[in-house]
Amino acid sequence: MPTNQETKSKPNGKTSTGANGESAMAGVLGGIQQRVTSRVDEQKNRAADGLGGIADVIRSASDELRSENETLASYVDMAGDQMRRFADQIRQRGIADMMDDVGQFARRRPALFIGGAFLVGIGIARFLKSTADRGDDRAYGSGFSSVDPMTAGTGSPSYSGDLDAGGY
Repeated sequence: MPTNQETKSKPNGKTSTGANGESAMAGVLGGIQQRVTSRVDEQKNRAADGLGGIADVIRSASDELRSENETLASYVDMAGDQMRRFADQIRQRGIADMMDDVGQFARRRPALFIGGAFLVGIGIARFLKSTADRGDDRAYGSGFSSVDPMTAGTGSPSYSGDLDAGGY
């Protein structure tokens, strides 16, 4: 139990530890913040590397396209260069700077920001759906068809199972 020198009374009747407890808490929070920052920087660099790889693919596509259509190849070159600059900017800037830029953009153009966030959300949802483990589909039994209702034509997915055999 803390001694009187380590415990301070507050006006509401509660007590708090002294400088030792505050410094310990600051140390724990500092360690957590450092680990989170490190992980975010790793992910940021990984994303920048991925974008750099995409820029390289775009550049090689423009080189192959150059013999067929010089004008189109120059546009593809510009897109690749833009992607490379964006990857370099991500790699060089800190997370706080990028968050400030996003905040400023959201204040300047809120409709565009919300629309972009919506499109990013759809993209992430499609990505997660496409990378989902297909083994989960088998958990429902073989009674359901493999038709994806989001991409199927008119109508709805059919049920081909036997209701008496434990189907739904």
